[in-house]
Amino acid sequence: MRNGFASVALLCALPTGGSTRRSLITSAGRRAQARSPFTPFRRDLPRIPELLPVRRTSTADVYDVQIQQGLAEVLPGFETPIYGYEGVYPGPTIRARTGRESIVRQHNTLTFESNVHLHGGFVPAGHDGHPMDVIPAGGSFEYHYPNLQDAATLWYHDHAHGRTSRTLYHGLMAMYVLEDDLERELELPTGEYDVPLVIADHSFNRDGSFRYLENVDLGFRGDTLLVNGAVSPRMRVDRRKYRFRLLNGSNSRSYTLRLGRGRKMLQIAGDGGLLTRPVVRRRVPFHPAERLDLVIDFRDYAPGTELVLHNEDGEAGTVAIMRFDVGRGGGSEDFRVPRRMRPREPLPEPVADRRWELGFGFGAWQINGKDFDHARMDARPSHGTTERWTFANRSNRVHPMHIHGFLFRVLWRSSGPVHPGERLGWKDTIGVLPNERVTVQAWFAPYAGKYVFHCHALEHADKAMMLQLEVMT
Repeated sequence: MRNGFASVALLCALPTGGSTRRSLITSAGRRAQARSPFTPFRRDLPRIPELLPVRRTSTADVYDVQIQQGLAEVLPGFETPIYGYEGVYPGPTIRARTGRESIVRQHNTLTFESNVHLHGGFVPAGHDGHPMDVIPAGGSFEYHYPNLQDAATLWYHDHAHGRTSRTLYHGLMAMYVLEDDLERELELPTGEYDVPLVIADHSFNRDGSFRYLENVDLGFRGDTLLVNGAVSPRMRVDRRKYRFRLLNGSNSRSYTLRLGRGRKMLQIAGDGGLLTRPVVRRRVPFHPAERLDLVIDFRDYAPGTELVLHNEDGEAGTVAIMRFDVGRGGGSEDFRVPRRMRPREPLPEPVADRRWELGFGFGAWQINGKDFDHARMDARPSHGTTERWTFANRSNRVHPMHIHGFLFRVLWRSSGPVHPGERLGWKDTIGVLPNERVTVQAWFAPYAGKYVFHCHALEHADKAMMLQLEVMT
C-alpha cells in the first residue's frame, strides 16, 4: 500500500474560474459531504482484458496464469492492493469454444494455498477445484476444461476452503466465456458490443485499500458498488443493440436490477447459456454467483440520453450501478433477437427426491444440520440420472445454492410462479429467499466423481454451509 492517509486524497476539486489552487478533500471529509462515499459516473467503464493462449494445438488452447498480488487503480490517485489472476482485478477473461479444450496452467505465487474452480463448467472431478484440492504456495496445477457444453457465460475463481470470502473479495475472480456455432448463427452482438460486467460491492480504508469485515450472519456488505473494478462507471454506447454479460461477483449482496424507471431489457441467457426464447425484463433479482445475459437496444433512445442501471434494493452508494450515455453512431443496425433461440432438451424422469434444510445452528451455517466435512459423503446420485432437490430455507437470509459440475432446471418456488428468466434455461446457482422452498431438477452428467454443493454467500460457505456429493457409475 503505497498511499498513506496524508497522500493524494480520494477526491480532488479541479481548479475553476482561473484559479490554480487545488483543494484536497480527505476520504472522511468526502463521506461527510456526500450521501454516498464516492461520486458515481466519474470514470469510463474499464474493459476487462482477454487472456491469449501461449500455445495452440489442433484440439486445445493452452494458457499460463499467475495467481499473484497486484495493484489496481480502483480509486483515482490510489493503488489498491489486490490478489489477482495475472495481478489484475477482475482477472482476464478467457474466451473458449465448445468442443475445443482449454488447458489452464495456474501458478500460485501467493504465500498461501489457492485453487481454481470453473463455476458452471462441465469439468472432470479432478479439475473442478474442489475446496480441498489446493495448489500450495509456490506450486502449480494444470486444469483441463473439455468445454463439452453449450455456449455460456461462466467464471473462474479461488475456492480454497475457509478463505474464499476473503480471496474473492480481494480479487481472485474472472470471466470465462464459452462460445459455440449456434450463437454465431443467431448473429448475437459480438466484439466491442459484447460486454462482460462484473458487479461487486466493496468498502475502503482511508489509504484506498479494500476494507473487509467478516459478518458470518449477514455476509459482507460494502458501501460502494464497483463494475469491472471502477466505482459506478459510465459507458458511451452507440444507438444499436449491445449484449451485456453480467456476473454478480459480490460476497453476499443480492441486487434487483432496473434500467431507468423500468425500461425494457431483454434477457437472452442465464447461468447455463441461452434461454429457449428471449424474455423481457424490467426488474431482475440477481444473487451472488449468478450470471445474466441482457440485450439492450439503445436505438430506442435519443442521442444524449443518460440511462442509469441501478439497484432497486440499494441505498446511498449501493444504488447506482452504472450509466449508459447514448451517442449518435450505430443507428442503421437491423439485427433482431430471434424469437426462438434453442430447443429445450428432454431430461430423464427423476429417480430420487432429496430435501436440504438451510439454517443456522451451533454457531455456523448448516445444511441438514451438518457442517462441511471432507471425510463424509452426503449424497451419491447415479451417473446420467436426474433428481429432484428441494432447498428449504429456514432462516431470514438469502442462500444462493450452487452445485459444482452440474446444471439444473428450476421447477417450483413456494413464493410464487417461477419466472421465465429462470424457467426457460439451465441454472447452476439459485437464490433461495428467506423462508422459501425451491425445487430443482439436477442432471448428474457428463462426469462422475466427487463434487460439492454450497451456499454462495461466501461467509456462509466458509462457515460451513457446504456438503459433498459423489456421482456413482
